[in-house]
Amino acid sequence: MDRNARIYAALSSPEDVSWSKEERDSLSQLQMFNVRQPLALLLAAFERMSDDDRSDFARLLRAVAVVSFRYNVICGRQSNEQEREYNRIACALFYHQLDGAADTIREMRRVYPEDDEFRTAFADKELRTTSSRNKKVARFLLFRLERQLSQQDFDFESSKYDIEHVLPEHPDGHWDQFDERKRDSSTYRLGNLTLLSGGRNRDVGNAGFTQKRSAYAESQFAITRRLAEEYDSWTVDKIRSRQSWMAKQATSVWRVDL
Repeated sequence: MDRNARIYAALSSPEDVSWSKEERDSLSQLQMFNVRQPLALLLAAFERMSDDDRSDFARLLRAVAVVSFRYNVICGRQSNEQEREYNRIACALFYHQLDGAADTIREMRRVYPEDDEFRTAFADKELRTTSSRNKKVARFLLFRLERQLSQQDFDFESSKYDIEHVLPEHPDGHWDQFDERKRDSSTYRLGNLTLLSGGRNRDVGNAGFTQKRSAYAESQFAITRRLAEEYDSWTVDKIRSRQSWMAKQATSVWRVDL
């Protein structure tokens, strides 16, 4: 009981010394997503998979983080159904009906949104970055897409970088092509978000797209340079087009081999 209590507490504390760097990264994602449904499963998995080198546990933990991103963050499915499924798998692990990470991950197929569902949900997703949690998730998402594109691993929590809203949160006369209804439906769509260094973000401010595009073309981020290369104007349709492209990339980034 003492051991289980300690590990149960540690599963909610990514900074705990019990965890490797890879495990800490996955647990930090679960904390960021505000997902607690997998705790029983992870506790059972730790009991079964932590005796040797813990590679199976780290693999399962990584898969749970991916499932949580697909299921909870993007698709917004019912968490009570997910919790029941995780508890079922936890019991199967506890009673030795499953053996190792591969078997356990295969059992998670019911809570793993398929590619078509995930891609469609991602293509319609907005994250209102006025919320600190949403802002952190949006940064994480954009930096993972950047890593996919450029193979560079930036620190997504660094204060040196900012989320850039192409259509600004508080636009001025440069953005008359967006009426109030279009602004409300477009500002926080993922396709309207990109990355800039903090200084560059302040420089472009509420400038029009032509001026912003010049700054984007010189960005250190491949995802932002691509925006400048691919789009010569910014409209609702352009945002939708870019977000569809992002959804295709995301389907490769957040994937579990079942």
